[in-house]
Amino acid sequence: MNSELHTHGHHPSTAYLRPRRAISEPPRARRAASSLLLLALPLLALLPLAGCSSHPAPEGADRHSGSAAATATEPRSLVLISLDGFRWDQLDFPEATNLRALAESGVRADGLIPVFPTKTFPNHYSIVTGLYAQNHGIVSNNMRDPELGEFRLSDRDAVTDPRWWGGEPVWVTAARAGLTTAAMFWPGTEAEIRGVQPTHWSPFDSDVPFSDRVQQVLDWLALDPDRRPRFITLYFEQPDGTNHRHGPESAQAHATIADVDARIGELLRGLDELGARQRTDLVIVSDHGMAEIHSERVVVLEDLAEFEEGELFESGALVQIFPRPGREDLLFDRLEGAHPNLRVYRREELPPSFHMAGSKRIAPIVAVPDVGWEAVRRSQKERMPDGPLGGHHGPDPRDPRMHGLFVASGPSFVAGARPGRFENVHIYELLCRILEIPPAPNDGDPGALSSILAPRASNPRARSAALERSRP
Repeated sequence: MNSELHTHGHHPSTAYLRPRRAISEPPRARRAASSLLLLALPLLALLPLAGCSSHPAPEGADRHSGSAAATATEPRSLVLISLDGFRWDQLDFPEATNLRALAESGVRADGLIPVFPTKTFPNHYSIVTGLYAQNHGIVSNNMRDPELGEFRLSDRDAVTDPRWWGGEPVWVTAARAGLTTAAMFWPGTEAEIRGVQPTHWSPFDSDVPFSDRVQQVLDWLALDPDRRPRFITLYFEQPDGTNHRHGPESAQAHATIADVDARIGELLRGLDELGARQRTDLVIVSDHGMAEIHSERVVVLEDLAEFEEGELFESGALVQIFPRPGREDLLFDRLEGAHPNLRVYRREELPPSFHMAGSKRIAPIVAVPDVGWEAVRRSQKERMPDGPLGGHHGPDPRDPRMHGLFVASGPSFVAGARPGRFENVHIYELLCRILEIPPAPNDGDPGALSSILAPRASNPRARSAALERSRP
């Protein structure tokens, strides 16, 4: 992510606004209340409605028949979790014990194929809209629109401007169907897309500890059924940062995987304390993978062309060039074929598999380095140390090193399902199917992930009835 979300969202007038806390007792208080309740049972037996307590169930209560019956009748909640930059094979790190246990008992993909470019904002937004980047408008982390100007992650005015965000993200789809939603961060949630934001949300703040983010989600899930969000997002900006700085196979990456895995463990223990496992579906994804880079695999762009002929708008794992008027052909001819590890395209001639040729927000000339290669200015190269440079993402989504994570667990999923590799644009349809809401138009295949859904979520008649109920 190249510190993408690490820096955006800080603004003098928008200090971190704590999401509205769920109105429920914390776990320790619930356990204390349960103990007092046991002492008071003789008195409660005299009350005709003693069996109708509305207090949250104590830890482990979902193993008892009464709680299980209540849970089965409550509406399910769906939690979409992003572990930014988590490469698919990092799931096999010894430290990923909680994630791997979920994967083994639930659903595990062999890899989640991102959209082009394999950057953070385009892919997070593709996951929740089911659209390729050219169709939802977020074509890179930094981009330029002929009418709107420039979009950069550090520009809060741009990030919150709904004109940049096309398509319909799932929290908007859910709201249109009358569902309550919540976001513990996610790209797009800070803008009023189609006039809608999640019911509960806050501006991104990297200073909020991961454990606090988990607790906020648990607080939402502890709300009474009529107030409880049916769809929740939870975002962690790791292991992306560590993968960038040290590489995806470094000792530091292993340590960071251990940390994010521990946060997943906290979430699972919290669900158990709430007795909420059987009413909560978890979908855990990442936006892209990561490839190691080295100082010997760097293209210096000024060695190929003089950039007086155009503006170098973006460089690194993706190069965007805006030629000066009348200079596009000259600049393209100088760059095309100039280096064996750099593919240079006119915007309208980008490969069909990139689904990008129709966007006016991508530069007229786009250069895509091979995965594991960087294309930079000479001044950037001069600042680089010799040897390993950490990790990057952004190039061709077809390379397995760019593939991300997909793990799912919960009552809506088939235990042990293995869907292979699939594109992340199919996830929006999956989320809508679980929530039983009609999807907006999208690029995904409604049947692509049917095999991983348990009978209730995959039953066409049940889905048809749900769609009828959601229509005005």
